[in-house]
Amino acid sequence: MKREAAFIVVFLFIGLAFSGVKIGASDNISFKYKFEEPVVEKIGGEYEIKIDGCEMHEYNGLLLPVKPAHILIPYGKEVKGIDVKGINKKFLGFYEVEKAKALFVGNKKVEILSTNVANKLYEKVGIYGLRGYNILVMNIMPVSVENNKVFYYEEVDVKIELKEGKINPLYRGLEKDREWVMNYIDNKWAVYTYPIKKLNEEYDYLIITKDGFRNAFQRFADYKESQGIKVNIVTVEEIKINSFCWNETEMFNDTQAQIRNFIRYAYLNWGIDYVLLGGDGDIKNASSNIIPPRYLYATCVGLPLAEANDVLEAYIPSDVYYACLDGSFNEDMDDKWGENATGNDVSDRDEADLYAEVWVGRACVDSIKEINNFINKTIAYEESTDNEYLMQVLLLGEYLGFGGEAEWGGNHKDKIKPLIPSSYNITTLYDRKKTWSKYNLLSILNKGVNIVNHDGHGWTTYALKMHNSDLKGLYNTEYFFLYSQTCLAGSFDNWYPEDNYYEDDCFAEHLTCDEHGAFACIMNSRYGLGRENSTDSPGQRYDGSFFKALFQENIREIGRANHFSKEDNVWRINENGMRWTYYETNLFGDPQVAIKEPTETIHINITLEKPLNGIYILDFGPLLAFINKTVIFGGVTIKVNATTEPAGKIKAVKFYINNELKYVDDEKPYQWWWDENIRGNCRIVVEACAVNGKCERVEKEVFIVNF
Repeated sequence: MKREAAFIVVFLFIGLAFSGVKIGASDNISFKYKFEEPVVEKIGGEYEIKIDGCEMHEYNGLLLPVKPAHILIPYGKEVKGIDVKGINKKFLGFYEVEKAKALFVGNKKVEILSTNVANKLYEKVGIYGLRGYNILVMNIMPVSVENNKVFYYEEVDVKIELKEGKINPLYRGLEKDREWVMNYIDNKWAVYTYPIKKLNEEYDYLIITKDGFRNAFQRFADYKESQGIKVNIVTVEEIKINSFCWNETEMFNDTQAQIRNFIRYAYLNWGIDYVLLGGDGDIKNASSNIIPPRYLYATCVGLPLAEANDVLEAYIPSDVYYACLDGSFNEDMDDKWGENATGNDVSDRDEADLYAEVWVGRACVDSIKEINNFINKTIAYEESTDNEYLMQVLLLGEYLGFGGEAEWGGNHKDKIKPLIPSSYNITTLYDRKKTWSKYNLLSILNKGVNIVNHDGHGWTTYALKMHNSDLKGLYNTEYFFLYSQTCLAGSFDNWYPEDNYYEDDCFAEHLTCDEHGAFACIMNSRYGLGRENSTDSPGQRYDGSFFKALFQENIREIGRANHFSKEDNVWRINENGMRWTYYETNLFGDPQVAIKEPTETIHINITLEKPLNGIYILDFGPLLAFINKTVIFGGVTIKVNATTEPAGKIKAVKFYINNELKYVDDEKPYQWWWDENIRGNCRIVVEACAVNGKCERVEKEVFIVNF
């Protein structure tokens, strides 16, 4: 077959893109990136440098604008070389460039080291396989810094030289794979160089468990089959006697590697997309070590850190190993699995595969009772049609103590709010506003909540201000999904510092495997990572990308959304704390469950009609309406106009003074005569609630004198 070589030029402008194709004699992919002049803003004693269309990236301890590039390598090709040239270099000025703020690893503060030098045109992150499609991830760096001298390039030209290469052994050529890969790459034309193949897709979903649990999980498989999902159950015992799962090298022939090899086989030969790991991973208890974890290695670098080598390190139990199927995760064959390229002693490649071939969740069960609880809750959620329950979203923020903007978890949760569609009803419990207790939380959860998003402190057996024993206070039959940034509560090997292990299971296991509580959760298996005086922390980035997946990318299945949140951040995986958090955010739950949305959408409009700005005397006013405050003498009528689209859906209007409920009105006109002995500043809150449970509120600060 005659091969035509294509010279592809894609002009990528910031804010405006043009592309063209030229047939030529060389196998190159070329990109031109044009950049606007950077915007410089003084932040304290440092300077923030931004470019429209770029992302802020931590490099050598400095925060600089970069353009992440995700370039699909054409079928049958490999990267021979990368040539990057800067065009029209300009001097921007002398600036003390903004440095990355310290991380908090648990309660340890990690100062980020800075060299004050960043004079590279690009950073190669790595080449990663996604369902057999090889993706080069790199960051284009138009701004350079050396000893406070700042330059930028108006244009950066990138040429990727290709050579003949091996086909990725995980390429199975399915149309659904091509469609998924399209979500991740800049040069979408390149997917069409990959041929589509036909595969007898025998199964969609694989459950791996032990022999003694097969029958219990069969009920779950039968339910899935009734939904048109083809399921196969395979036991660890069956995997271990199959020679095609073995490896001659001892370190790649343990139970973890054999399970991963079987998943790879099922992915390639059966067409599976989802894997449920049906078993606990208690490495200190053989009977509960059903699906043992692979410990992946990550560090945080800075000062002060561990006593040796200025590195705070972690060996993190991570189910990423069972989802990302390229390579061995340990090319240099040491005790550190999943090291970045600088830790690889035999090549300059990342040891980890960071794009998932299959979407993985874990049912962290070690008894038939726990299996039944897990199945019952999952099915109940999928079959629920209660709009009032499904529209409820709870944002939980504790006191963090990380300084400035990062002092409060509520500030982090406020960044998630804009991602949540208006069809949901958002309730907040923020220590920033008023300290909440576990009893406040239990009351809300027992009424029924769809989604809970949390940032606060935790431990292996403690989260959400509750110990494991407090979960007995849950009796909800409408189960929730939880995403939490807290430390250690997802430590499914029951580990706690330093190298100790509880006999009791971790918080996430109880939450998902007890009779009540959550049908699924994503929690950290080691320390969560916050950032000093900033909500732009590693944990927050993955949290935000998860909700971006759900509600902007419309990736509602929680397994897909969890892996998307990781892959959305691959371009910055070598920033301090990013690999650590990538590994530890495990899904406890069915990866195929899709977050539900209420079927009835009601829009509420509420406006405060009285009191407005001005002075009120014995309910008369406003006088001097031009003043920018409200002053009240005597009693006053609080009145609102509340309507819905469609009309007539208001259930009740609630009147609060300083967070204390005073009156509920269920008929028009919605008003309340406020006449109590009180003097000083007060906050009026009026909340209109619809018949489906959605609520909207208005607030007003007033000064009142009434005896």
